[in-house]
Amino acid sequence: MNVRRYGLLFGLLLAPCPAWALCSSVATTPAAFGTVNSTLVRTTVQAASSSNSGLQCTGSLLSLLSSNDHFYATITPASGGLVGPTGDVINYTLYADNSVNYPITRGVAFDFARNGILDLLGLLNGPTPKAVPIYLRTQIGSNVAAGLYQETLTVAWSWNYCSGIGIGNICLGRDIGSGSKTLNVSLTVSNDCQITTPNISFASAPVVAGFGTVNQSLSVSCTKGSNYTVGLDDGQNVSGGRRRMKSTANNYLAYDIFKSAGVVRWGSVGAARRSSSDAEVNPGAGTGTGSQVFNYNAKVYTDQATPPAATYTDSVILDVQF
Repeated sequence: MNVRRYGLLFGLLLAPCPAWALCSSVATTPAAFGTVNSTLVRTTVQAASSSNSGLQCTGSLLSLLSSNDHFYATITPASGGLVGPTGDVINYTLYADNSVNYPITRGVAFDFARNGILDLLGLLNGPTPKAVPIYLRTQIGSNVAAGLYQETLTVAWSWNYCSGIGIGNICLGRDIGSGSKTLNVSLTVSNDCQITTPNISFASAPVVAGFGTVNQSLSVSCTKGSNYTVGLDDGQNVSGGRRRMKSTANNYLAYDIFKSAGVVRWGSVGAARRSSSDAEVNPGAGTGTGSQVFNYNAKVYTDQATPPAATYTDSVILDVQF
C-alpha cells in the first residue's frame, strides 16, 4: 500500500510595521507682531504666530487618538503681557489654532489631542517632521508709549500617546516624554498721530482790506509720552515768504497763517514750527487718547493790490515730527 504524505503549509499574515511617530522637545521659533503704530495697537487686534512652540514629531501620528492619548502644553507665567520701555503693557491671548476657537489659559495644561486640533494642524499625516505652531492676538485698548515690547514665555510640553497600532488595534508601544522651552514674543510700537484740521475760509470781499481775520484751531492726538513738533508748509504758491491763493486764471491773493492769536508766522522749519508743549489745550507730551489743541489765525495781506474777482484756493500740508 502506497502511503502518500501531504505536508500542511501554515501561513502567518503579519501586520505591517507601525510608523513610529516619536516626538521631542525642540527650540522654539520667536513670535513677532512686527512694527505697529500706537493707534492700531489701541484700536485693532494684531495677530502673530510661532511656527514652532517647542514640540516636534517625526513621522505620522496616529489618525485615531484615544482618550488615553495626550499632548499637554502649559504656558507660563500665569499672567503677564508684552512690557515696553516705560513699563506699559500690551495684553494678548494665546490660541491653539489660527482662530479664536481654542484659547489657551496661561498656567493651565492645554491638551492639543482634544477637539481635533492635531488634525487641523496637519500632524496626523505625512512622513516629514512637523512642529506644533501657536497663535497670538493682542487685546484692544492698550494705550502705550512707542518702543519695543517683549515677553519670554516658557512652554512645557508633556505627551503620552500610542505610537504604533498592530492587528486588532492593539497598541504596540507608547511614546512618553516631556520638555520645556522658552518662547520669545515681541511687538514694536511706532509713534502715530490723529489730526483734525478744518478748512480756512475767508468768505468774500470786494477788496483785500475787506477780508477779516479767521481765528481757528487744529487738534492733534499723538502717541502716549511722545514729544513732537507741528509744522505747516508754505502751500503751493509761496512767493517772497508769503503764502498765496491762486485762481484758475493764474492770479494770486497773498495770505498767511500765524501762531495762536499773534503775528508770528507758522511754518515748517526750525523755530517756525510749534512744539507739543506749546499747545493751548493739554500742552506737553502726547497722551495717546486726548487731543492737544493749537490755535492760529489767518489773514489776507492788505498791502497788496486787489486781484480780479475769482475764487482763490491753496493747499497747506501739516506735518508732525517726533
